[in-house]
Amino acid sequence: MGRKILFAIIAFCMLMAIMEMAARAFEASFGWQDADQEKRGGWQAEFFSSFFDWHESDPRLLWKFRAGLNNPLIKTNTAGLLGRDLPKNKPERTIRILLLGDSSPVGLGLTKRRQAFGEQLREILERQYLGLKNVELINAAVSGYTSEQIARWLRLYGWDWQPDLVVLYCGNNDASISGTLTDRELMAAQHAPEIRHAFAQFALYRTLRRLLTSPPQTQTNPAEQLTVRVTPEQYAENLERIAAQCRDHNRPLVILKPPVPVLWPAGLQFRLFRHITGEDGELIFPPGMAELLGRSLKYCISEERFREFYGTGDIFTREVFRSAYRDSLPPERAVTHYIDLLENRDDDPVLLNNLGVSYWEKRNCLNADIYLRVARQEFVAQHADVKSDGITAAGSPFLYNIGINLIDRDTVNLEKLYDSSSLAAVYLDSALQADFFSLRIKRTYWSGIDRLRDQNGVTIIDLPEIFNANGGELLFIDHCHPTPKGHRLIADALARRIKIDGLLQ
Repeated sequence: MGRKILFAIIAFCMLMAIMEMAARAFEASFGWQDADQEKRGGWQAEFFSSFFDWHESDPRLLWKFRAGLNNPLIKTNTAGLLGRDLPKNKPERTIRILLLGDSSPVGLGLTKRRQAFGEQLREILERQYLGLKNVELINAAVSGYTSEQIARWLRLYGWDWQPDLVVLYCGNNDASISGTLTDRELMAAQHAPEIRHAFAQFALYRTLRRLLTSPPQTQTNPAEQLTVRVTPEQYAENLERIAAQCRDHNRPLVILKPPVPVLWPAGLQFRLFRHITGEDGELIFPPGMAELLGRSLKYCISEERFREFYGTGDIFTREVFRSAYRDSLPPERAVTHYIDLLENRDDDPVLLNNLGVSYWEKRNCLNADIYLRVARQEFVAQHADVKSDGITAAGSPFLYNIGINLIDRDTVNLEKLYDSSSLAAVYLDSALQADFFSLRIKRTYWSGIDRLRDQNGVTIIDLPEIFNANGGELLFIDHCHPTPKGHRLIADALARRIKIDGLLQ
C-alpha cells in the first residue's frame, strides 16, 4: 500500500513537471510575460513600502509610516502617527483635531515640524482658548496617500481617537499613474499575497490563471494600459464616504482644496525613478512607463527661471529638473542637428519638439512656436484613436513647452498665469491637466470636492483661490508642497473658518 502511494506521488510530480515545462513553452510561444509582472501596477506602493525608509508595507493600506521615527521633520509615535503619544481616550476639557492627508500636511519640503499647517493651527487655537481647553492634533497624514487609503484608514482606525473635527487634504497622489491598476484594485489584490506570489513562480499557474480569467489579448502598447491611482469618479466616491463617516459620528468635516503650481515641468517628475528595481531585479515601473519617461525629449527649462521660483531648491526639486534630457549641443548646432534628422523622419514628434526647444534656447520664440505646435499636432494625430491616462500623460510635455515658450514670446508675468485670457496660461493649464506623471491634482478632482459644498457638516476652503491671491507659484517648494508661508496661509484660513462657522464648541 505504501509503495502504491509513493509511486502515485512520483507519477503526480512527474506529470506536474511535464505540465510546467509545457506551460513555459506555451508562454514563450505566445510571448506572454509573467502575469504578476504584467500587473505590476503599483510601483509607488513598492517604492514607499520597500525603498523609502520612513515607510513600511501594510496589508490593509499598502503602506504606512514606521513607528518611532525621529528626525527634524518626521517624528512618529508608537501608533505610527505624527507627533507624541496620546491616549485614545480623550481627556476632559480637550479638543481633538484629526488631520488626514498626504505629504503636504506631513510637511514634506519643510525644515521644521512646527512649520506644518497642522501644528500651526493647534498653536493658534490654543491661544484662542487661553488655557480653558487643551487642543490636541492627531496628525494621521502619510506621504504618498490617496483618498482611497485615507477613507479606509478613517474607517479602520480614525474614530478610535475620538476627534471633534476632521480636516482632509488630499488629491495630488490620486491623479498620478502608478501602473495598470488603481489603488482600489491593488487593495483588493492584497489578500494572501505570500501565497499568490509563491504560486506565481510557476508557469502552469500563470497560464491557467490567464486562460481562466480572460482570453489571450493581442499585443498593445503598454502605455495604453496605464491608469491613475484613483480615478476622478473614485475620488468623488471616497470623499462622499469620508463625509458620510463624519455625519454618522456627528463630527464636522473641513476639506482643504489643494492648490497646485502650473509651472512645474509636466511629465518629468517620475523620470528620476525609472531605473529602480525591486527585490526580483525587475524594474518596479510597469512596461511602457519607463520607456515613456526615458524619451530623449527636451524641455524648455532654464536655470534663471528655476532660481526665480526655487532659489537653490531642495535636493529633490533640483534632481527633477536635472533629469530632463539634454542633447549637450549648443543651440545653433542643435538646430542643424534636428533639421538633418527630420529629413527622413519629418513626422517624429520628439524630434520636432527638440527642434522647437533648440530654437527657444536661441531665443527665437517665433520659430520655436511653429515647431512645438507641429510636434504637438503630430503626437495627437498618431494617438488619435487611443484613450488612456498613459498616452495623455505622454503628451503633456508638448503642451508644457508651448506654454513656456509663449511666456517668453509674449513676456507673460506671474499674474497672467492665472488669467484665462493668456494663451500661455491656457497651454500650461492644459499641460497640468494631462500630467499624470507628476503628483498634481486636476480640475476633475476639484469638482469632486465642489460637489460636497452644500452638504451639511462639510466646510470647503478654496486654497487655490487663496494661494493665487498671495503669490501663486512662489508659495510652492516643488510640484505640490507649500512653502512655510503657504503653510501659514493654510493654518490662518483654517483657524478663521473654524471660528466663523463655530466648528469647535
